[in-house]
Amino acid sequence: MMGDTYTIADIAIFPWVRNLVGFYEAGDLVGFSEFRNVKRVLDAFVARPAVARGLNIPARG
Repeated sequence: MMGDTYTIADIAIFPWVRNLVGFYEAGDLVGFSEFRNVKRVLDAFVARPAVARGLNIPARG
């Protein structure tokens, strides 16, 4: 996932991982800090301009 090409797999897994760490605050429970590549991919995904726009719907402030 999150290789050279943006795929449906990236789109499908992103909300699960993001909410596991953010919304559910379960990062410690699942040992998220041990999975450096997952964090790297999550950060790269959030950095995509289209994803940033999508996360800002409806527009905030």
